[in-house]
Amino acid sequence: MAEIEAGNITQRGTLRIVLAYAIFAGLWILLSDRAMGLLLDNPETLVQASMAKGWFFVAVTSLLLYVLVRRLIDQIAAAHRRELAMAHELQRVPAMLSALADNTDDAIFIKDIEGHYLLFNQAAARFVGKSANDILGHDDRALFPPDQAQMLMAIGRRVIATGKTETNEETLHTADGTKVFLATKGPIRDTNGKVFGIFGISRDITARKMAEIALHERDHRLEAIIGHSPSALSLKHLDGRYALANPNLQRIHHMSEAEIVGKTDFDLYPEEFARVFQANDRQVLATMSRQSIEEVVPVDGVPRIYMSHIFPVLDDRGRAEYVCRISLDITERKRVEQELNLRLAELEQFNRATIGRELDMIRMKETINALNKELGRAPPYDLSFTEAFERKAEP
Repeated sequence: MAEIEAGNITQRGTLRIVLAYAIFAGLWILLSDRAMGLLLDNPETLVQASMAKGWFFVAVTSLLLYVLVRRLIDQIAAAHRRELAMAHELQRVPAMLSALADNTDDAIFIKDIEGHYLLFNQAAARFVGKSANDILGHDDRALFPPDQAQMLMAIGRRVIATGKTETNEETLHTADGTKVFLATKGPIRDTNGKVFGIFGISRDITARKMAEIALHERDHRLEAIIGHSPSALSLKHLDGRYALANPNLQRIHHMSEAEIVGKTDFDLYPEEFARVFQANDRQVLATMSRQSIEEVVPVDGVPRIYMSHIFPVLDDRGRAEYVCRISLDITERKRVEQELNLRLAELEQFNRATIGRELDMIRMKETINALNKELGRAPPYDLSFTEAFERKAEP
């Protein structure tokens, strides 16, 4: 670059000198001869003046050439100084690039067009468990199992063929076990634009991939629980808009989740029911605790009794983000409980009536036994059990 600049300066400077000399010489000859012809008539004087004019022309042109050449030389020297400074900086570039490559956790490498490694930084060497000197000059077959090496080399050939940079996830066996890398690879071109190799930057994303898999599995389990729960489950924003509705809640309203999300209780229920639901939500948010409340829910126009467990869903800062409601239809259970309580009450009443009659019979037998004792006869009834029976009959 600096050599080109110096050449351009030399060419332009030469043209300026020649042009300035030609203009000055032409004007001098034209104007000086005309002036001398107008001022001098004596031929001898004219000859002497011509000689003086010639020497003056030599002196002026010499001075002019000195100034122009000196300026050209200064420009060339400045260009050479810039060239030397640039060369010095360029000598530092490999060291800076090496320091940059070796002070990152990403694997950085360069391959030639045949796939042989020309650069292999320390992070890449750590991943394969070899030194960079043992790797340079070799291809992927010296580092990875055959199937993985073929995969990597195929990507390299594709990058060279298309001339385009691409990013892929690559699962490789390393010295630390199987790792997942996010690898960006692209072509390296010469000054004519011809591809002569590829560069690569690979980042270890194993931990992130494991977290993504764990999150996916957790979401899958949660979806299965929500989808197969016998309860009607919902999430509502703090303003009362539905954010989630499981299949049971969808069946209650004969609507899809997409149709329910964004609506409020006033869009889904009669006003008197919606007001109760929202009051219960406010109670949960006010106490920031779980509440178990029996709620009457109209289903196809018929009131049903639900046991609703309502609680706040908190964000990372401990602030309420949603209100969750898990409601189980207990209408049949309540009906059975009411019938059972009625039957128990009837049995209790019957039991008390039966015990009353038994007590009356005992009292009558006690009277007969007492009369027989007064007549000197043996008591006809054995009433030794009455004490235990009476204790049992006491409320």
